[in-house]
Amino acid sequence: MIKYVVIGIIVFIIALVVFLVVNGKKGGESDELTPADFDRYKRSMHPNCSKETFDEFMTFLRKYPGGYYRRRNGRVIFRDYTGREKGDLKGIFYNIVFSNPNINVEDKENFRMFMVGHGVKGCDSRPDYETRDSKLTNKKKNDEEYERKVIGNKGEETVRACLRNLEFDGYLVINGPVLKYEEQTVEYDHIVIGSNGVFVLETKAFGTSLNGHDKASLFIDKGDKWILRKNGNNRDLKSPTQQILAEKEHLKVILHSAKEKVDVKPILVLSNRDLFLKNNIELDYDVVLVDDLEKVIENASVNRIVEEEKKLIAQIIDEHRVNA
Repeated sequence: MIKYVVIGIIVFIIALVVFLVVNGKKGGESDELTPADFDRYKRSMHPNCSKETFDEFMTFLRKYPGGYYRRRNGRVIFRDYTGREKGDLKGIFYNIVFSNPNINVEDKENFRMFMVGHGVKGCDSRPDYETRDSKLTNKKKNDEEYERKVIGNKGEETVRACLRNLEFDGYLVINGPVLKYEEQTVEYDHIVIGSNGVFVLETKAFGTSLNGHDKASLFIDKGDKWILRKNGNNRDLKSPTQQILAEKEHLKVILHSAKEKVDVKPILVLSNRDLFLKNNIELDYDVVLVDDLEKVIENASVNRIVEEEKKLIAQIIDEHRVNA
């Protein structure tokens, strides 16, 4: 009889232990997450990762209490992210999340605030997500096309340097965005947003060469005929008018789709500082030498835009951006 009682007690104890273990896991699931889990989720984050991957990472982070333990009398009394984990989060934010076109601004900002709440240093201020610059690349394989792209990139760098002066005056400058609306995708050289309007800039490096011999003349004549004269020779150029006006309309559609009734001023910027310009016709856009660009934009009067509207316009543009 005693034997059966002992067996019954043992069975009861075993059942009780199993019950506590199972229910303990259900009640404290986040406590079971380990630094190995952190590393696994961290490796899933990569440039241009999907929003779904980012959401899964954030869901994990909200459950994960961190790999740092503080114990007292054998009990865990405090948990936090380790210094390495905080460094990893900061690196993921600036190298992956910040410029990822698949992640919207609100989610990026939520990630930054999550880091701030966990004591990650160096991310207290909200970055200008919307005004990040795309990198200038050259993937052309044909020698002639490659050289033309090098010259084009050089021209865009010249204009970017000029636009930095406008940033100091409170303008928002977005270099190299690729924007998509419905089925149409357009690559822009520069978009500038100021208190006096929105400007779309197309850069052309007419007359520029790799050897530095850039002296040339550009004539714009009746019939929208463009002629480049260099080294005593004339060469007909393709008119950029259609391209520039198409960029203007595309950007207007994007802004108007969000009920932002603002106009867009198109400007063609000539980046060759040794170029002489003679414009003999009136165009639906300004043609500006790069050294005159800052003055032209500052003196323009397109729309009156307050600071909050500038940020909203930049955010709308960012939501349609498909490149980092």
